[in-house]
Amino acid sequence: MWRFAWQNLITRPTRTMLATLGLTIPILAILGLFSLTNGIRALMGNTLARMNGLMIMRENSPAPVFSDLPASMVEDLRKIKGSRIVAPEVWKISPPLEGKNLLAKAAGRLFTRKGPERFSGLAETIMLEGQSLPEHLNLKSGVYEQGLLPPERGGGRFLRMEDIGQPNVLISSKIARDYPGADGKPKKVGDTLLVGGKPFHIIGIYETGSFLIDGTIVMEITAARKLLGIDPETVSTFYIEPDSSTEIGLLAERIRVAVDGVQAQSMSQFNVQVGNIMGRLDLFLLLTVGLALLVGGVGIANTMLMSAMERIVEFGVMRANGWTRRDVLGLVTAESALLGLLSGVFASVLAFGSITALNVMLARVQLKLGLTPLLIATCISVAVAIAVIAGLYPAWRASRMTPMDAIRNEAS
Repeated sequence: MWRFAWQNLITRPTRTMLATLGLTIPILAILGLFSLTNGIRALMGNTLARMNGLMIMRENSPAPVFSDLPASMVEDLRKIKGSRIVAPEVWKISPPLEGKNLLAKAAGRLFTRKGPERFSGLAETIMLEGQSLPEHLNLKSGVYEQGLLPPERGGGRFLRMEDIGQPNVLISSKIARDYPGADGKPKKVGDTLLVGGKPFHIIGIYETGSFLIDGTIVMEITAARKLLGIDPETVSTFYIEPDSSTEIGLLAERIRVAVDGVQAQSMSQFNVQVGNIMGRLDLFLLLTVGLALLVGGVGIANTMLMSAMERIVEFGVMRANGWTRRDVLGLVTAESALLGLLSGVFASVLAFGSITALNVMLARVQLKLGLTPLLIATCISVAVAIAVIAGLYPAWRASRMTPMDAIRNEAS
């Protein structure tokens, strides 16, 4: 029966192709959009897994750059049982680098670079972090210090106590490449980087492999406040590292009870929040693409119904030769299922090729779209299920035809 169903489809190639295309497009959209959310989940998970402490921000602040807290709060936080290190931080979006702001740099790349590099600047934002060195130098989970390049690769050194108030910075290898020196080569230790029009000496270069971290310039907190015009009595966040005997969730609860107007979140909680946001985004995308799936299903139903009406004589002959209504029902349903299978397979092949090319273009920002075998299998199954459902009514109509219907149709 399946062979017969396939022959029926290939004898009408144009109609088969159009019906297949109508369902291929929404399935392709599902594969692409869900691959993007999978990639974002993986990127955020890998990034946050590097940090093992608590981030203390002003209540309802969406990100550290929007948070401001009194610096005097550090004493209250240090008194809370379980706090090993309380490290004040200043976070802001970086002022122009090398005399160029982000928008100007992105526009310049758009007209001067080729290939994927033309658009890479549109997705980049450079952050500036000021660290209180007496505390940060004692952290066990210092992500920038751990990511410092080895000496043979020109990694330089991390910030020291003698850097307090000094115009010294730590930058990532990515920033070094994106803002090269006058010779066109990446910045290196000992070079100068203009931040907000002021010269800063590069003392170290780090690399973590996450573009969310590698887009940060690190300096001492006093120098950051002076550069950004921030009040000495203000910080953006406090990074708290618990002692070995304290569970991080318990410490977060103690902080929420003891200190008003703050939110204490662990990196795992940030990861859960990202997962919740991605889950809601998945649902929104599914509802959006659902309309296109409905249109594709209607297209298949219309194709199969037209095919059934055109084959009245054929079905009548089948019935006269011993085919039962169940056989005819199975034949038309099999044709619908094959249309869905073709749509799912074509969409998967197109998605694989497109996502492979996009991953090459997105390699600079370490974002890899996640097209998994499970996602492909699910989408193919959805395509087949929609096609089968869409073909049920035409199959039922075809199964009700009798040899007498064929005679009447032929006579007319």
